[in-house]
Amino acid sequence: MAEMKAALLVLGAGAWGTAIGSRLASGSGATVKLWSRSRKLAELINETGINQDYLPGIQLSENLTSSSNLAELISWLKNEPEDTIKCLLLAIPSKAFYKICSKLQRFNLQNLIFVSLCKGVVFFEGKNYFPSEIIKRYFPENHICILSGPSFANEVARGLPFAISCSSDDLNLARKLAIVLNSEGMRVYAISDNIGVEVSGAMKNVLAIASGVSDGLSLGLNARASLITRGMAETVRLGVALGAEKDTFLGLAGAGDLFLTTTGELSRNRKVGKEIAAGGNLEEILLNLGQVAEGVSNAPKLFSLGRSLNVSLPITREVCLLLDKKKDARDALNSLLKREPSDE
Repeated sequence: MAEMKAALLVLGAGAWGTAIGSRLASGSGATVKLWSRSRKLAELINETGINQDYLPGIQLSENLTSSSNLAELISWLKNEPEDTIKCLLLAIPSKAFYKICSKLQRFNLQNLIFVSLCKGVVFFEGKNYFPSEIIKRYFPENHICILSGPSFANEVARGLPFAISCSSDDLNLARKLAIVLNSEGMRVYAISDNIGVEVSGAMKNVLAIASGVSDGLSLGLNARASLITRGMAETVRLGVALGAEKDTFLGLAGAGDLFLTTTGELSRNRKVGKEIAAGGNLEEILLNLGQVAEGVSNAPKLFSLGRSLNVSLPITREVCLLLDKKKDARDALNSLLKREPSDE
């Protein structure tokens, strides 16, 4: 198979955008550039090879360059040779996702492939949308892919091995992009289920908060395993109601990401849950975290979505009540345990 040339522009110099950009720059053979909204951060990444704000002390690929000049970077990507696969990777938090898409509208982005790295729900014009749906609203003619799976940014940036799913409504495109992105220590699997992948990516962050609460209350491994398993059942119910394939939830973007985020010490959302269980104030927890914990803002969006579809999401509901300070951590988990018995 002939080697495919690729040019990748990663939008968002947070932990995940920087980590995946560095990894792709070092191993995929693609030319990779990173956009940062902060000129100072972009300059420091270029000068030191380190993103001290989000991945302190981790040396990034020498092939990765950063800039805060979005117009210049878009021009570079568009002017790459015609036989080059050109991708915009959006590593943008859900709360800013539609704003970035709106900002990109002023450019002619014909023939560019959009790749969403966002694991959340976007509230836009009074409704909740998944990131790929927002991209579709702004750029209906462009191809869209989603990259998701068990991938802590810290480990990815350090060069540790991991596997991830690449989804597109066009399976052949997902396979093509998987070949482009696949590299040593980074295994990419193609799939065609955007809804399943995005539901999984959003729900696992909410469930990680619940898992963190369980661990923070020292309820034990049995309780945590039960919580994660029932959380997966919620995810499947919501996903299937939206048209997802059940098998997706057993894959990397489903079970893989769920298990990692609900048990891993590097999980920001799990940390939020643990600190709430210890009596911490949510606003202070998020301030000290210094990075986005998507589960906090996405829990009410997902619960609202489930309610609109008549889908039962009891764990998500209790997380919402906890975050709204309508229940404390122990009361929230006790409510789950006191529910009427039901079929599995």
